[in-house]
Amino acid sequence: MSKKTVIVACASSMITSTIAANKIREIASKNGLPEPHILQLKFSEVQGALATNKVDFIVPTGKLQENVTQGIKVISGTPFVTGVNEERAAGQILEALKEE
Repeated sequence: MSKKTVIVACASSMITSTIAANKIREIASKNGLPEPHILQLKFSEVQGALATNKVDFIVPTGKLQENVTQGIKVISGTPFVTGVNEERAAGQILEALKEE
């Protein structure tokens, strides 16, 4: 199974993206999957990162404009911050990490 590259983004690339990034690492570890390469970025840095990296999916912890994502799969990371629908988001992350 290949190692995934994931963008985790928030407004400042600090607190909420760190929470989501740690959760993604935990999901991979608990399920015996390779730890993904996580690019922790500000929303304003996402487009540039997409131009220079092969990204498997994006996990924003807030509202990321659709025109920024360039058709890459987006899974909301907000549940990891709020606790609302966290299991559903974790399931989506797990599924994306397992995809070939």
